[in-house]
Amino acid sequence: MVKKILSIVLWVVTAAALIVLFVFAREDYLRTPLKSIQLITDTDTGFVRKGVLHDELGQICSQKKVGTVNMMDIQKHLEDNPWIEDNASYIDLNGNLNVSFKEYEPKFRVFSKDGRSVYVTDDGVVIPSSPIYTPYVLVASGNFQLRNETGSYKLSDTIVDRNLVNALHWYKAIQANSFIKNCVGQLYCNSRNQFELTVKGLETRVIVGDTCSAADKLKRLEIFMQQRLDSPETRLFKSINLNYKNQIVCTKR
Repeated sequence: MVKKILSIVLWVVTAAALIVLFVFAREDYLRTPLKSIQLITDTDTGFVRKGVLHDELGQICSQKKVGTVNMMDIQKHLEDNPWIEDNASYIDLNGNLNVSFKEYEPKFRVFSKDGRSVYVTDDGVVIPSSPIYTPYVLVASGNFQLRNETGSYKLSDTIVDRNLVNALHWYKAIQANSFIKNCVGQLYCNSRNQFELTVKGLETRVIVGDTCSAADKLKRLEIFMQQRLDSPETRLFKSINLNYKNQIVCTKR
């Protein structure tokens, strides 16, 4: 019985000692000055410059100890960046702040009539353009109304120009056609909110209209190009209209 009691006391004392050591070790760790900021991302060239972001985070963490770094401030700063889609941050046992982030991947760029521009992702997120990075993507221009804000927003928001939503629909339809996606150079939305395409090899307007039967319209355009692209007659056309069901209406100049 005595041995059992002594064994229990020994375990209790050992556990208490470990707790005390843990508390002291934790306090010592929290008083450790933050050593460095490590940025981790899957791209070296993009909207976010590592050097700039490093300096911004450095100002937030300036002369901070591990225990006084406000991780909520770090999180908010990353979330406020309109080009960052996802992020995670933590301080390791060596006192280094590790920040990983993923940028939005733009799929096409939209220019409004007043010269402003934004990018749109595959998921319908609108992100601002940047003076330091211009990705090579499809361009849409014309009758677009862009919101007056510097942050990102979704096309599912209620206050969004419908033409932006339709432009995304056309982009996805174009990408779904393996032939057409290599031919379309630009999208244009005219004053009647009807879409037109600039197509490589055709010196004429290709009118596709609204998004109704988009895949069918592009399939007819594909067949037309495969059969008539090399014909000198195509140079005489002022426009090629795909708005009519099961038809391709060509208007001469």
